[in-house]
Amino acid sequence: MALLTRTSRVIGIDSHHEVSNPLRKNDVQLAALPRVDVDADPKWLKAWHQASAKVAGALALPTWSEQNLAAIFARSLPSGSSLFIGSSRPIRDIEAFAAPRADIEVFGNRGLAGIDGNTSTAIGISRVRPGRTFAYLGDIAFLHDVNALLNDAPNLTVVVVDNNGGGIFSTLPQRGVDHFEEVFGTPHDRDLTAIAAGFGIHVTRVGSLREFELALSKEHAALNVIVATMPSRDASADNLKSAIAAAEKALAV
Repeated sequence: MALLTRTSRVIGIDSHHEVSNPLRKNDVQLAALPRVDVDADPKWLKAWHQASAKVAGALALPTWSEQNLAAIFARSLPSGSSLFIGSSRPIRDIEAFAAPRADIEVFGNRGLAGIDGNTSTAIGISRVRPGRTFAYLGDIAFLHDVNALLNDAPNLTVVVVDNNGGGIFSTLPQRGVDHFEEVFGTPHDRDLTAIAAGFGIHVTRVGSLREFELALSKEHAALNVIVATMPSRDASADNLKSAIAAAEKALAV
C-alpha cells in the first residue's frame, strides 16, 4: 500500500491476466515486459559478499538462541535434501542467519505471514522429492496444521521452534503494549511433544544445541518431530536487536 501512495507512475504487470487493477491505481497495465539482455555488474555481487563476510565475523550469537539454531540447522542439512521453511519468524531467521547453500532445494509457501498448511506442504514435498526432507516451523504454525500429522510422510523431519507463542510480535513496535500476550503473543501453553506423540509419531524434545544436533543427525524412515524448547520470546527479540546492532557497526563507514 505504501507504494501506491507515491505520486510517481504505477505500472501493473500481470502475465496471467487475472488481476484487473481493483484499486484503480495503475497508470499502465501490461501483460509482460520486453526482454532486455543485460550484463550483471560483478562489483555489486562482490560488495554484497564482502558485507556478508563482515557481518558474519561480527556476530556473536548466544549458543542456544533462535538465531543460532537457524544457522546451525541450515548448515547441518545433508547435501541433496529438501527444506521447507515455515512462514513468519522461521523464514526470516533462516534468511538472516543461515549461510547460502546451493546443494539443497528450498521451499516456502507464498507470503511470509501465512502459517496455515505449513506441515501439509512439507508432507507433500516429502512424498515427491528424493532423499530426506526437513521442515523448520514455529510452534503456532505447527499447531495450526496439527491434523496434517495424520498423513504418512516418508523420511520427513519437522523441527518446531517452541517459544510458546508468536515470537515475531516481540520484535515489532507493539511489544509491551497492554494485553500484548492475549492479542499478539498468544502463548499456547501446550506440550507439543505429547501432541505429536498422540499421532503415533516419533518425537524428541531438545533444550540445548548438543541435543539438537544429535536428534537432527538421526535418520528416520517415516515422519518424526523435533521440538526445540527455546528461551523466552523477549530474550529472542533482544538477541535479534543485538545482532542487528552488531551488523550495523560492522558495516559502518
